[in-house]
Amino acid sequence: MFAGLCEAILIECHQRDWLLTTKLVQSEAHEVLNRKFPHLPQSLALFDAIWSEATCVQDLDEPADDNDVRLVKAASLAGAEVFITGDKRVLTWGREGNTQILSPREAWMQLFAGNDGA
Repeated sequence: MFAGLCEAILIECHQRDWLLTTKLVQSEAHEVLNRKFPHLPQSLALFDAIWSEATCVQDLDEPADDNDVRLVKAASLAGAEVFITGDKRVLTWGREGNTQILSPREAWMQLFAGNDGA
């Protein structure tokens, strides 16, 4: 249903047990899916099936007015090496602690291109 680079990254990361998530990721994804794919109500169930297999890490409550900061900091505190996003503002941050912030294309090139798996 959502074929493309992001789906390929999810599959590869899932196979390696690299996926981390929070409840906030789920709520944000539901909002985006409802907005972008209202004609595909099954997209929520498909997302939830993948989401439920990721390791759920603790969400942060602050800053309450900036979910992007909360998500990136939660990933960093959980020990994620990479945070993948298409958000241009977040991409300008480059790094949070030991966590690199990469676009999907950058992540694919760094993690999977030109090798037979990490």
